[in-house]
Amino acid sequence: MVRNNKQHLFLLISPFIIIFLGFSTATIFKQYIQGWAWIPLALVYWSSLGFCIYHFKGDQSIKNWLRKSKPSKSWITLSLLIGMFPLTILMMNFHLFDSISLVLLWLLFAFINPWFEELYWRGVLLDGLLSWFPKWMSILYTTVLFVLSHPLMWGVFSIASKSYHLYIYLSVAGIVWAITYFKTKSLRWIIFSHFIVDIGNLTVLTFLNIYLPPTM
Repeated sequence: MVRNNKQHLFLLISPFIIIFLGFSTATIFKQYIQGWAWIPLALVYWSSLGFCIYHFKGDQSIKNWLRKSKPSKSWITLSLLIGMFPLTILMMNFHLFDSISLVLLWLLFAFINPWFEELYWRGVLLDGLLSWFPKWMSILYTTVLFVLSHPLMWGVFSIASKSYHLYIYLSVAGIVWAITYFKTKSLRWIIFSHFIVDIGNLTVLTFLNIYLPPTM
């Protein structure tokens, strides 16, 4: 992991750099392709996360974050319940998928995104901050920036990504996932929970503003 103060500082500010790159990408591409700007944004976002994961993991193997979870049934269960909550949205709105291409893009995003986000937000970033901050402050820092990344990047073109309901849900999810990681010493169940979230909240449909929350 991070070994010196310069790396620690870079790790500390890395969320701001990632969000800025994402915001810039979304803003530029929205002018030309509207909601389809989610594709170049996803590519830039995942590339940025991947770079940070590779750069900050040091000698640690990614397998360490994916090792078998230590027993913590209550927190694993809570993480899964958090993940399943948006499935009601999917069940009531699956009819909005009017083409195979949308279904494939939705599944592709859900399969890829949780790996990059969790290995960064709850992996290298959360672990790296523990050298400077107590656990509660590290959880707060990562969760707040994780939540803000949604309206500041995806919210450039997605109306649903600027919903205060989403902010509340992501805040709870971010805290629960972080505590679950500390309890289980693994990201396995957290990645799976995040996958269910991305399935349930109709990601691609919200990016294209095909699905809008009832209050929007």
